[in-house]
Amino acid sequence: MLAKLIQPKVTPLLERLLRDCDDIHAALVVTVDGNMCAMQQKKNYTLERLASMGSSLMSLGDTITAELKMGACNNIISENEQGIIAFMHINDKLVLISITTHKNALGMLLSHSRICAQNMAQEVGDL
Repeated sequence: MLAKLIQPKVTPLLERLLRDCDDIHAALVVTVDGNMCAMQQKKNYTLERLASMGSSLMSLGDTITAELKMGACNNIISENEQGIIAFMHINDKLVLISITTHKNALGMLLSHSRICAQNMAQEVGDL
């Protein structure tokens, strides 16, 4: 139910994210319980399973930072041989996942994704 409410609000913001940052090849919004809300991509990725994995990863990050008393987990970065994936809280119910295949694009990925996540948080409010 939440996914259907969120999709029309976040899809235009995902489109703008991919349009504004050439280095981002795909982005998706998922619920913290692993449901896909919306996705946009320039390349053909299979992203459905990433929704559940991404929400699990953010939950693990939240647990780790709580255990270490380091405050809230804002984002998790996966640097890989062929790119970077950023996982970032939008609010307490939603996660933004963004993907680049450019290994030198971490700064751009984080900067654009963070702005997008903040805009999404304002757009969805307390849904």
